[in-house]
Amino acid sequence: MGVRLRCEALWARAVEIFGSETKADRWFHTRLSELADRTPEEVLEKDSQTEAVGAVLDRIEYGVFN
Repeated sequence: MGVRLRCEALWARAVEIFGSETKADRWFHTRLSELADRTPEEVLEKDSQTEAVGAVLDRIEYGVFN
């Protein structure tokens, strides 16, 4: 799967996890310590690290916050 498709899949997953596009968009623009104080959007745009963003979504989905 190409980077673009993985990014689209991450967006769809974030919407599902957060319950709305508005909340998912807010999350994509929030700096996260898990991503070296970068936003998920920055990580995807600059590094194409879909795995790192997906791992953070996994933790949120399963309630792992530390």
